[in-house]
Amino acid sequence: MIIVVDAYNLLRAVPPYKKTITDKERVQFIAQLSAYGRRKSHKMVIVFDGGPHEWPFKENMKTVQVVYSGIHESADDYIKEYIDIHKAKDLMLVSSDSELNRYAARLNIPSIDSSTFHQLLMQELSTRQSSVAHQTHNQVVIMHDTSESIDAIMLEASKNVPIKSDDFVTNKDRAASSERVSKQERVLLKKLKKL
Repeated sequence: MIIVVDAYNLLRAVPPYKKTITDKERVQFIAQLSAYGRRKSHKMVIVFDGGPHEWPFKENMKTVQVVYSGIHESADDYIKEYIDIHKAKDLMLVSSDSELNRYAARLNIPSIDSSTFHQLLMQELSTRQSSVAHQTHNQVVIMHDTSESIDAIMLEASKNVPIKSDDFVTNKDRAASSERVSKQERVLLKKLKKL
């Protein structure tokens, strides 16, 4: 999937809500999105307002394309052009800008607000860091000495779990629930599962 990021919109949506972003913060932000893109196998298109050139300037890295819109065009304008040209591809927009989100919706491109995406981003990156840290500590801690295996204990405990009628979903229930979800919502849910 290609994730198109309204960069300053995302950067300003997370604490400590700053109006100006330093070069160091921008580089760190790009590195985080790049790591996320590699980890999830997504191409990230990160669009910033302005930049060092008059017209849009692109820097391509492995899974990331960083775009500076230039002085003649806003990031929003560039994003609208980009998603219009690439609307047939598997796209998702990250922005809290309601005008951009409406534009994407007209093209049947789902969008996610910046703060929600930032939570997913941080969760994924922290999961990766904790799994790497866990792999570096190859120690086994035994909490108690017992001859029974954990599997046997869990199997025995599962025999005492009551079964409720709500636990069973019938084909009629499935059909009714799928009719309640619009096509646009189903597309969004499918893309969110990829995040």
